[in-house]
Amino acid sequence: MSQLDPIPYSDAQLRSILERVRTIAMVGASSNWNRPSYFVMKYLQGKGYRVIPVNPGIAGQELLGEKVYASLRDIPDQVDMVDVFRPAREAMGIVKDAIAIGAPVVWMQLGIRNDEAAAIGEAAGIELIMNRCPKIEFGRLAGELSWSGVNSSIIQNRAPQPPRPRQGKERPAPSHNLSYGFETRAIHAGAAPDPVTGARSTPIYQTTSYVFDDVDHAASLFNLHNFGYIYSRLTNPTVAVLEERIASLEGGRAAVAAASGHAAQFLIFFTLLQLGDEFVASRNLYGGSVTQFGLSFKKLGWKCHFVDPDDPGNFRRALTPKCKAIFVENLANPGGII
Repeated sequence: MSQLDPIPYSDAQLRSILERVRTIAMVGASSNWNRPSYFVMKYLQGKGYRVIPVNPGIAGQELLGEKVYASLRDIPDQVDMVDVFRPAREAMGIVKDAIAIGAPVVWMQLGIRNDEAAAIGEAAGIELIMNRCPKIEFGRLAGELSWSGVNSSIIQNRAPQPPRPRQGKERPAPSHNLSYGFETRAIHAGAAPDPVTGARSTPIYQTTSYVFDDVDHAASLFNLHNFGYIYSRLTNPTVAVLEERIASLEGGRAAVAAASGHAAQFLIFFTLLQLGDEFVASRNLYGGSVTQFGLSFKKLGWKCHFVDPDDPGNFRRALTPKCKAIFVENLANPGGII
């Protein structure tokens, strides 16, 4: 197993943690407004959590209304969860500090995984989450991640509910998520009942613009620090349902819907190719695609090699060191050639 292979935490477990936790110590919190640790801290504060920053480089200063401490052991208050924004090689020391202060949860951020440290923590009774972001998981469980066409892997039969503190005894969290069939996902993925009317189907939102709470809220959206709608050319509730549904059916992480096939193709190749790069494409394509690939893309410094798709070996023979992609239409338009 790779260090960064996904660990199958159940949604119930993640929700349970986010509902129990109230005070989070963030190890590696940055004072740079554009660093992930900064806007994750700000996001979690906005959701009602108290986040105590830990950073020896700015210890004693104030960050987002909280005093910064040099280490976990310096924090005088009870900590419910330690959020780790430090390299995996430092995780062992952080877990040992978490054990020393009695923190019941350690959550290592995206890209951070240390199985040895996790084993030490779990042996001491700590609940460990690795290679996940609490901001992303909160947003996913609350339905916010779906606003951007991201595959949340959640089918909603009611309006999404964000993780919130619960009273009384908790039920044990299921160890795995429900698995939904193709037909269910084809109808329901990406959509949720309207929280006001209870309407099951998503309406067509005929708007270009969205209201912001204040200047700070607008800035967080335009800086891509928070989830939300900015402008319908970028994000739209109706389109977001389509995007998440396609992502779910195709087994993808997310999807982006474009206004035309040519726009979608341009977005793909603009992402993959740089000046001087090449790609291979089937000759059996929609005529407009042949023109786009053979003529329009040439002006951008991209070269397309067209091959006969009847022999798969033609694709292999056409590959060059500069090739970055292979493009095929499974059912070529308009002739219907398979």
